[in-house]
Amino acid sequence: MKKIPKELSRKDFLKGMGSALAGATVLGGVGSVLMGCEEAGVEDQGGASRPAWPFSYSPLDGEKVARRAYKAFKEKGGCGIGVSEGFFGTLAEDVGYPFNQIPPEAFIGALGGYSLQNSLCGPLGVAATCIGSVSEAAVQKELISELFQWYKDHPFPQYQPGGMNLATTIAGSVICNDSVELYMRVQGCGYDNDKRKERCAGVAAEVARKTVELLNKRV
Repeated sequence: MKKIPKELSRKDFLKGMGSALAGATVLGGVGSVLMGCEEAGVEDQGGASRPAWPFSYSPLDGEKVARRAYKAFKEKGGCGIGVSEGFFGTLAEDVGYPFNQIPPEAFIGALGGYSLQNSLCGPLGVAATCIGSVSEAAVQKELISELFQWYKDHPFPQYQPGGMNLATTIAGSVICNDSVELYMRVQGCGYDNDKRKERCAGVAAEVARKTVELLNKRV
């Protein structure tokens, strides 16, 4: 069975982070189309109105978001779209514009530590984008820091709707490779095993839920 590499050299890690940052830059470009101005109603060269940043946030039901994230992981392909569908997909339905202009599929590449590069855990990168889209700079820095620290200390997965009685592990790291390798070692399974997939679906759901929990309190 395929397993993600147990160890990353410094060179490989930096290459992986390069891919993640490149992906973030591309997604930032997508976001800039929507957020390019600080004032609502300003028109771009094509005459289209751009929404003000940060987008207006409406408090969400964390359990609803978690269920949607879990389902998207299963049906659409991984942890990145799990979080983006849970967050942006729910806001698209509940609020509409501008969230209905953000395709959750833009975050599919976050799986496996960004396109299987084993760098930053995909749900965290996507969650940081979610937070950044609806909060001012100072607030998003605080919330992202809090989210990442919570991730390092949290025993995943607590969210287990599949009833597989999975082992739980505390990653102590925000790196996909560290988190997943530790889990597979404790669970005694490979990367392609259904238990590993179920675990990561639960991680996506819990990260999406925690993101909403933090935003509901501060934004």
